[in-house]
Amino acid sequence: MIDTFNAADKRAVVAGDTADELGKIKAFIVDVGANRVEAVQVSGRGRKADIVPWERLRFGGDAVIADSGDAPEQVSDDRDLDAVKGRVTMRGSRVLDTSGFELGTVEDVSFDSESGALVAVRTTDGEVDASHLCSLGSYALVVDAEE
Repeated sequence: MIDTFNAADKRAVVAGDTADELGKIKAFIVDVGANRVEAVQVSGRGRKADIVPWERLRFGGDAVIADSGDAPEQVSDDRDLDAVKGRVTMRGSRVLDTSGFELGTVEDVSFDSESGALVAVRTTDGEVDASHLCSLGSYALVVDAEE
């Protein structure tokens, strides 16, 4: 099933073993090189930034089920920390192609809710197939130039 970051925002994350709500989706952590969602940040868990790795999640239309209540982990590496602090995020990023042309700003991202694979990036200027993604940094999302 194809889902989008905007549609999944604030969706409840529920522990499969206890049926307790762990929080709500706050952000997506993406590995552009692997072309997939690596984890989601869960809000409502105090002051610390907690993420749940993709492998421990099942996406549904109304909620996201984590395999257990201990699924959330504290952020442990710099890339994830930059993502949860909003320094490196897809939505709102400038999009540049490898020829140096600006292709707008990211509005939303579609992904496969079963595998976490990125499908497409919707920008203010149109849509970019996720297979064209090259890198994501604090300045921009870089995509292959169209030939």
